[in-house]
Amino acid sequence: MAATRPLKAAEEAKLLGKNVLVFLNYGESATEAVPVWALLGGQRSADFSSSADEIDLTDKTSGGYGDAEQGVKSTEISTELIVKPNDSAVAELYKAHDNGEAVDILRWAKNGRSIRNWYAITEISESAAYDDAAILTLTLKGCGAPKFVEDMADPRV
Repeated sequence: MAATRPLKAAEEAKLLGKNVLVFLNYGESATEAVPVWALLGGQRSADFSSSADEIDLTDKTSGGYGDAEQGVKSTEISTELIVKPNDSAVAELYKAHDNGEAVDILRWAKNGRSIRNWYAITEISESAAYDDAAILTLTLKGCGAPKFVEDMADPRV
């Protein structure tokens, strides 16, 4: 009889950060309707946030407690990349930033919730410490409502 080792049963699926990637719609024949997703190389993070302005509705009859409603919503993706010379997708981001153009971005999550939207590039900066990799930081502010897709197929395939 062969020796066996039991495997731990998966209790629930968990999304790993390494399975969340940011892509730019950029490539030969790329359009909004038929995107060509170019992976931003050297990714270290792919953070998404959604927030809303607060509309303060507190008045003298609110019993001493504040009252608020949700106002204008905004979204943001921030990402850090290890600088990789000759990365054409990143070069295209610099070009879009210089021209003040929005970019079509996909934040893809393997077996999770992917997010696609147009984004304005509000920050693009590089740091290059003598004892670390050169890092590119991007901040992308959403232009309108994002589109969410559950369990989207890998765009690299």
